[in-house]
Amino acid sequence: MIIVTLCKLLLALTVGYYLNKKDIFTKDVNQKLCTFVIDVCLPLIILTSLSEADGDMSKGLLIKFVLTGGAFYCVIPFIAKAINVVTRIPKEDRAVYEQFYIFGNTLYMGYPVTASLYGTGCIFQLSIFHLGFDILYYTYARWQICKGAGTASERLSLRELLNPGTVASLLALAMFFGGVKMPDGAAEVCNFIGEMASPLSMVVIGANIGTYSIKSIFRCDKKLYSVAAIRLLVFPAAVYAAMTFLGFEGVFRGSAVISLGMPVAAMVSMGCTEQGYKEELASAGVILSTLLSLPMIPVLLTLLG
Repeated sequence: MIIVTLCKLLLALTVGYYLNKKDIFTKDVNQKLCTFVIDVCLPLIILTSLSEADGDMSKGLLIKFVLTGGAFYCVIPFIAKAINVVTRIPKEDRAVYEQFYIFGNTLYMGYPVTASLYGTGCIFQLSIFHLGFDILYYTYARWQICKGAGTASERLSLRELLNPGTVASLLALAMFFGGVKMPDGAAEVCNFIGEMASPLSMVVIGANIGTYSIKSIFRCDKKLYSVAAIRLLVFPAAVYAAMTFLGFEGVFRGSAVISLGMPVAAMVSMGCTEQGYKEELASAGVILSTLLSLPMIPVLLTLLG
């Protein structure tokens, strides 16, 4: 299943690359598709992901798990800023590099890869652990990108906070703590559209690659290799130590380690493409870390398994 998952992602990238070279997926088309994925597909996935709750699971343990995930997403922006300073990232690129460290590809790679080891039942735990991801991306991260592109105010406003992703994230959080589930029929309808997010996001990234030279991806700033090393090696080791210290084990510890040890999230590239801001840098970070993760993921699963 791991190999199949990775092959699906690579196939989607290849299709996007081909469509760009045929001038079908132009820059304008990519931007519109990014808006569709970010404002329609992903919010629907957020809402439907909580429908697989295991009623026999300790609610106290789940609450501890979601609070641990929330704490991680509160701390990681400060860690990312510190790494940027230590590695001397140019000021104009810091917003993108910061997002490289904050957002891993938990949804499109982390979920299926984790399920290949622990089964599909772990998806619910992951969805609540990464609720902070959705809230942080749709508030702070999108504001950062829009600010860099000159389409947002200097300070994050309430109007900029009220977007589909933020609303869906907060609603999902309220549903979780309120013990409310979406009706099966509604969940199935929403999931039908939401599932488009995964293939479309990778196709769009592939199309973005097509606008640049492949050689430029591998001859990019050497600091991107450091990003990949931190995401794929340092983060999993640090998360394993932290989860063990907090008393988590088994599926809870393993799913957190795997999902936080994924390459840079596709959403970073899509967000930059949507706003026309640092697209080449964002795409290079996503693609390079994804390619370097291919030999690392089987090793990580072997160690945890």
